[in-house]
Amino acid sequence: MLPVSNAVRLMNDDKTVVIDVRDDSEIDGGVIQGAKHIPLADLTTRIGELDKFKSDPIVVYCKTGNRSGGACKTLTTAGFANVNNLEGGIMAWETASLPLTKR
Repeated sequence: MLPVSNAVRLMNDDKTVVIDVRDDSEIDGGVIQGAKHIPLADLTTRIGELDKFKSDPIVVYCKTGNRSGGACKTLTTAGFANVNNLEGGIMAWETASLPLTKR
């Protein structure tokens, strides 16, 4: 679990990849800027889209941090080296008054 403050520091590095694993219906309120949206249900079939990022830092989030934990396990098992689960998910991000962008 990666606290929001640490996630922001990590995201300030241009190499960091941010992945939103929420369902399509959940992203209407906004996403973290630059996040790649891959719903958890699609992760195993779309994981190839992320292959070029295997050695880059990755931050994964969902609504509360539960589903993204499963996504982190999937990515780690697939050989991704630096996978981080955003603690508290997008709810913690919003609680910290951090910005979201609309799709």
